[in-house]
Amino acid sequence: MKLELAYLNHTTQALIIAANEVIGELKLHGYEAYIVGGAVRNLLLKKEINDIDITTNCLPENIIKIFSKTVPVGIDHGTVIVLRQDYQFEVTTFRIDGEYIDHRRPDQVQFVTDLKSDLERRDFTINALALSETHEIIDYFDGQKDLVNKEIRAVGNAAHRFEEDALRMMRAIRFQSVLYFNIEENTLLAIEKHAATIALVSIERIVVEMKKLLMGKGVHQALHIFYKTMYSHLPFFRAIKGNTASYQVHSPVDFTVYIAYIIYCESKVDQDLTSKISDFKLSNQEKKQIKDCVLIFDYFNQPDMSLKSFVYRFDIDLIQDVYRFILNEKIIFDNLVDITSIQNAKQQLPIQTRDELQIDGNVLMSYLNKKPGPWLKSMINKIELAVIEGRLSNRQEKILEWAKNHV
Repeated sequence: MKLELAYLNHTTQALIIAANEVIGELKLHGYEAYIVGGAVRNLLLKKEINDIDITTNCLPENIIKIFSKTVPVGIDHGTVIVLRQDYQFEVTTFRIDGEYIDHRRPDQVQFVTDLKSDLERRDFTINALALSETHEIIDYFDGQKDLVNKEIRAVGNAAHRFEEDALRMMRAIRFQSVLYFNIEENTLLAIEKHAATIALVSIERIVVEMKKLLMGKGVHQALHIFYKTMYSHLPFFRAIKGNTASYQVHSPVDFTVYIAYIIYCESKVDQDLTSKISDFKLSNQEKKQIKDCVLIFDYFNQPDMSLKSFVYRFDIDLIQDVYRFILNEKIIFDNLVDITSIQNAKQQLPIQTRDELQIDGNVLMSYLNKKPGPWLKSMINKIELAVIEGRLSNRQEKILEWAKNHV
């Protein structure tokens, strides 16, 4: 089958042209080379592509000799980055993998000379497709048929694929969500059988897959399988005591909001999962965002501050993300303020950050003739709240007068 690419936008066409230049250069030196993997899958699905991988029978050391600009990122596994125009292409030598001693990576690889052997080691049939320079599709495992039938099917023996690399199970349900496909029966049975080995995969890699899974159109079906099979083997998730059916959401959701929602719901069954956020090994910013989202859920359920204080304290984008999630999932909250009121309250705040207060600690200490101490932080907090709520004008002389009466 020949792939028709006339429909592609200019950006994608430029990317493919650059990739074909790399392939053409390899062929000029007597080698085979093909676009491979996710890029081919997405082209067949008429989806955008942002990067392209190339597979070849050219050895890594020869790739480096052929191209003037290269980065040997994974040369032991046959991968060299080739720089062409403004693009980077991972060019990998045809290979078969050795033993997977840690359920994640092969202990060694063996370079081979035929494309089929290389494609045979890949995870799913829809990813085991290659595209020639003349746009001919090479498909040894009926990947195109599975694309038409919207099925995620392992290449060869599914159990063997997951024994090799346990992360492939998480990738299967991620693809199910993102592509809105079903998982083929034998592949699903293998996931159920080998689910416990997901514990051997680093949580950082799990988080990468989970973030993508949660943003897919098929998130509900994917989460159903996740909670049916592997959640109890993973940090944070294995601590859940509530009904996991409540967490099988129906609409795409940001990871931050989703984890916050679980923490909020678990608090109703006297389960505090806040400390478990660290299990994900996230950045401090992401951890703070999750904690803030939990408090936003709390506010919509039972407010403990004024609306002005609420919109001042929390990032408006986070508030809107939580609000959108609540609406999408049709969750009942007792204090779900209209989003327009929230946005208006945010815009009408006299200050957006503490830095905008027309006062600082040194001026306060000098005016009140007081030395530094706990009183200063307390006073600035009181001033900030009074300004936010409109009880105090944000002018230095007014603030000093107010502070004198509230010291």
